[in-house]
Amino acid sequence: MTRKYNKKRNLNKKLFDNNESISRVKNHENWNILDFPTIDLDVVKKWNVQQLVYHLQVMFSVEGYCRKDLFNKESEYKFKLKQIDGKTFLKMTRHDFFKMGISGLLILHLETEILRLHGYYKNGDYYEPEELLIKFNSLEQRPFYLLSNNNNLLKENFFNKKDLFQQLITRKLLKVPSIYELKRFLLTPLPMRVLVPSFCLLNDQENSKIYSYVTPQEQCSREFGNLIPSSPISLPFINALTYPYNSNSSCQENNLIRYNLIIDALIQGTLSCLQSQRSQWIYMARNFIQSKEDLLRPDWMCWINEHLIIHGVELPENVEWNIGPILRWYVFDPIRYKIISISQDFDLDRILDRLRMIRTVINIYNVLESLKRNWVQFKINKSTHPLYLTINRDGGTSIEFMGNIVKKSLSTQKMKENFNYDTIRKIYLETSHIKNLVHCVDIEGNLSYPILTKDGSCKIFLQPVGYYYYPRNELEVKSMIKTILQVLKEMHQVNWTHRDIYWGNILRQDNGEWLMIDLELGGPVDEILQFSLWNRWPEQAVVGKPYLACYDIYQVGRLMDELKAAKNNFTAEMALRHEWLNE
Repeated sequence: MTRKYNKKRNLNKKLFDNNESISRVKNHENWNILDFPTIDLDVVKKWNVQQLVYHLQVMFSVEGYCRKDLFNKESEYKFKLKQIDGKTFLKMTRHDFFKMGISGLLILHLETEILRLHGYYKNGDYYEPEELLIKFNSLEQRPFYLLSNNNNLLKENFFNKKDLFQQLITRKLLKVPSIYELKRFLLTPLPMRVLVPSFCLLNDQENSKIYSYVTPQEQCSREFGNLIPSSPISLPFINALTYPYNSNSSCQENNLIRYNLIIDALIQGTLSCLQSQRSQWIYMARNFIQSKEDLLRPDWMCWINEHLIIHGVELPENVEWNIGPILRWYVFDPIRYKIISISQDFDLDRILDRLRMIRTVINIYNVLESLKRNWVQFKINKSTHPLYLTINRDGGTSIEFMGNIVKKSLSTQKMKENFNYDTIRKIYLETSHIKNLVHCVDIEGNLSYPILTKDGSCKIFLQPVGYYYYPRNELEVKSMIKTILQVLKEMHQVNWTHRDIYWGNILRQDNGEWLMIDLELGGPVDEILQFSLWNRWPEQAVVGKPYLACYDIYQVGRLMDELKAAKNNFTAEMALRHEWLNE
């Protein structure tokens, strides 16, 4: 009687521990997002069954860091039934998982997890477990079913979805690692090995470490024995294994082109594959040098929400490099205002380094995806300086922010219909002395004039650079109005009018001063109008009549009207108390 009671009590305790484990996974209590790349092998050996199950729940369930429920209740039951603890798990092989009835899709992840836990960190780098990889490869000659009939994923036909493996190779991050945690996180091994055709591995069989990242596709079959189809995410890994290397070409330009192709395949190709086919949120571009201003851009760029997140530079200045085609990742620390290295040096001529680079890119994707998901939390406003990203306006005008210079392009059609090059050239030259007014410069920042191209389009490089800003109080309004009036006074003194004064053409500079931009619609004082902006100009400003300098002041008054109208709490009673009405 006592023995039965004790068994029942122990069973209740196990059930309670199980529910507590699931609750902890859902709430992510006592688990830090950066714990999984830093687990100590000796600690894992001491895990009991419950601790191992909890770890696998966190790693491979949707309540944890996986995007699919690979380690479900059925898998949990099998591990508890066989009493698999940490020490036993570290010694398991593919055949052991077969005997337990574990499905092949989960096996891919469990094998990789065993390899990951056997790896080690030294001098800031992660090293793959070479001896265990040799053992694994000797056991992996026998094909196995990646999906079996009892696999719960089979019911959802996930293999009909193009992004299955893309989802399984990425992790969900609850928070973004800090700048000084990034290097450690980017070294984190991937949660699964990618399937590649075995012929891609023929030249590198002696290098067992590459099997930390890939496994022969021919060893994995579907439920009816047919070969698993290739996945898009396999392509960057295939490129890493098969692209030519150790070039003996004496032509530096040819070598540079070849390495650019490799970089694009491994970085841009990987990020492209990881994005869902239905929603592209990462935009990438390579800079092609066709004119002098193209030299102002980085060689490679990546944006999220119009913010430049990553840019790559060939042969950057003030950086010590080893001899050879080396790639290195950095991050900018805005608080300390310094650039910090966050990766090892990747030798593009080494297969293993190429695979490690893909691992780094996938982990960078995890960070970018977390940034996108938590964009509001970071309180990042809409970009006022979408660096190197061309913004098209009205179909004929494009603007590109290029650091401390803005490039403005007017199409051939726009020039024919709306603008006169000689007028634009003259107004920029004759107003170049006026403070707080935009000026035309060359790509070195020296005062210059707009460039008329052979096809009739016009390029204008502008300084200084400002950003959209609405006055927040009376002092800022006064400062803004005084600045505009002073600019207009000096423009009128040299016989020029602005003609296009509205909030979109009034910016604020980083030094806090105001800036008036857009001189393309400007013209001489009292010039007979060939067009009319009826929605901004006074009624008298019509085609065939002169444009007077006072019409500019009329537009300044409209700015004030719009500012007052924007204040919803401005009432008639408040207006009656204005000092002008009480004089």
